[in-house]
Amino acid sequence: MKILNYFFETTLEFSEPVRAHDFVLRCMPPNTGSQTVMDSQLIVEPPVRVSEQVDGFGNKLQVGRLDGPHDSFTFISSGMVMVDTAQIHAAAAHPVYSRQSELTQAGPHIKAFVDDALRVCANAPARDKAERLAGLLSQVMTYGRGNTGVKTTAEEALAGGRGVCQDYAHVLISACREAGVPARYVNGFLLGEGETHAWVEVHDGVCWRGVDPTNRREADCNYITLSHGRDFSDCPIERGVFVGQASQAQSVRAQVTDDAAWAALGTYST
Repeated sequence: MKILNYFFETTLEFSEPVRAHDFVLRCMPPNTGSQTVMDSQLIVEPPVRVSEQVDGFGNKLQVGRLDGPHDSFTFISSGMVMVDTAQIHAAAAHPVYSRQSELTQAGPHIKAFVDDALRVCANAPARDKAERLAGLLSQVMTYGRGNTGVKTTAEEALAGGRGVCQDYAHVLISACREAGVPARYVNGFLLGEGETHAWVEVHDGVCWRGVDPTNRREADCNYITLSHGRDFSDCPIERGVFVGQASQAQSVRAQVTDDAAWAALGTYST
């Protein structure tokens, strides 16, 4: 069990003022079987009323609209979360997570990867299959920016042999589903400083288990979940539309620290 402090800031800079800006955020951690939100706050600039909603996957949404002209948009999410992956509870996997989605359709490269990886363990338990696929992914892909984008499919990423955490997650999800293992995409934070992170949850027949194929490790108590879906397109952290012809530039900063003093106490107050 760990108690993690998080700070997450995103700024959109517009080349000229925009207006009638509707936005949907997924930037506030939810309470889950293994994650308890102890404190959280959201700051939006320019200031505007934000309402909370829930999407079809059960993710928390922060929804708002900026009517007046503005040339930048910033949101800051911060707080404290207790994570205890030993407390994962049994939960059924919805059939939607067994079917390929738009970004995970398996082509010849995915199918060949799965066939080669599981040749000697085709009848292994779901979790063992997922771990083997994740472990071998680093042998066929290299981490690197600039080769892929938010619309890159799993098949394209694997064929190119290079990508970022979103691509690693999509390839593993596609491979797991091709192998008959339900899998879903997860957005969130990882202990340390940088940007947001993406990983995968696979269903082992009893519950969901986190796997980080980018870092070849289990998604343990160092991870804070924000949202999940079939693939990235179901659960982006920020999405919006506005009136205007502006181009935009985005900057993102995320920081997660381990509050060891709180963790040592083993209890907390609200």
